[in-house]
Amino acid sequence: MTEITLEFLQDLIKDDYPDVTLHSFEGAPGSKRGDNYTSMVYRISMKGTRKHIEPDGSSENEEPWNTSIIYKRLPESILMKEAFKSDELFCNEVAFYNKIWPALSSFQELWEKVKSPFKSIPKCYLAQSDSVILKDLKQLGFVMPDRRQGLTTEQCYFVLKHLSHFHALSLAMKCHNPEGFYELLNDKDGISEVFFVSENEEYYKNYYREASENAIAMVAQELKDSEDKELYLGKLQQFCSEDTFFQSMVELVTPKEPLAVICHGDCWTNNFLFRYVDGDIAEMYLVDFQLARYASPAMDLAYLMYLCLDRQQRSEHLSSLLEYYVDELHRRLVEMSDDDSIFNTSLNRDAIYELLEGEFKRSSLFGLGMALDMYPIMTCDSNEAPNLYQAKESEVVPSRECVKPVWTSNEKCRRKMTELIQEIVDGGLL
Repeated sequence: MTEITLEFLQDLIKDDYPDVTLHSFEGAPGSKRGDNYTSMVYRISMKGTRKHIEPDGSSENEEPWNTSIIYKRLPESILMKEAFKSDELFCNEVAFYNKIWPALSSFQELWEKVKSPFKSIPKCYLAQSDSVILKDLKQLGFVMPDRRQGLTTEQCYFVLKHLSHFHALSLAMKCHNPEGFYELLNDKDGISEVFFVSENEEYYKNYYREASENAIAMVAQELKDSEDKELYLGKLQQFCSEDTFFQSMVELVTPKEPLAVICHGDCWTNNFLFRYVDGDIAEMYLVDFQLARYASPAMDLAYLMYLCLDRQQRSEHLSSLLEYYVDELHRRLVEMSDDDSIFNTSLNRDAIYELLEGEFKRSSLFGLGMALDMYPIMTCDSNEAPNLYQAKESEVVPSRECVKPVWTSNEKCRRKMTELIQEIVDGGLL
């Protein structure tokens, strides 16, 4: 962190804290090993003094002051940087904080009927090609769920409410200001798909071959005494076929109108922060927009439902969760529209639900594809995860064979993988 200086930090906070003088700072890793894969995250704690003036203006003194910020930067490890295409991911996040979110937020302010605007995005102090600096939500009492536990059903409803309001901004802006909206997606400084594009197929061939082999081995072990073993294994092997898997994922993330929106893109447990009051959720924030993409909102929903909930939760709540999401989405769209808007006519609540239900079923395969990679990440022990804070390697760029998924075969991962393929096959989705 040699690039961070006291002078730099003083300049960074001057607009928010013009009466503060910094005296010292220190940095420490801001995430545990296994909780983050595409960037190095530090928490920078700052101490200083703040001028205090009595209400009557009679005297002025200085009082101790402290705060902290989150500093994200590219991994020093060339292997990690190459494996997760961190340079491209940072470009996406920079575009989101510098361009996408300001535009969506400004559009939202045009509508007086929106009484509770969506603001659940952390303040960004700086976003540039190799680093992003954000407000530290931990100091405000926000906490991250345990990645190995997933989400409770209550947390999932809360996430869906916020996702629906976030997605509604895209749909409403696309309707009322299409030229301004589509400019957010330009190649120069807009967001773009980072992973699932055809030109990446060869690069990730070995990566997804190994992830698929790991998943197949786990399901085979879990179903070793089951009469239906060959049915589920055969379907999984068919889905994981090297000839079709990657292109299937490319097709799934391709935008499908009229519901395509700017998606969060990485809707798993570690990107949701909650604040509780008396045991109840009071607020939440969405963080980490490196995988933001323009695609069906069902991409975010499938990611959330299939990665963060278990099979029993989906069995009991999936239908009501989707209904709730559509209700919240449509309600917010009506707030950002005129009486004769398409959201009250051709693209009304029932029409949106019918479209989304079909897209969600199709997107279940996207959820399965992400599970091949993400289930091991979500369930592994910290010592099984890559160490992003390791020393920089040789300047020689690593070969594609060095780019490997997380490997684990713990009981929880085996069970989650097996139950997911059973659920998708039994549901006639594969």
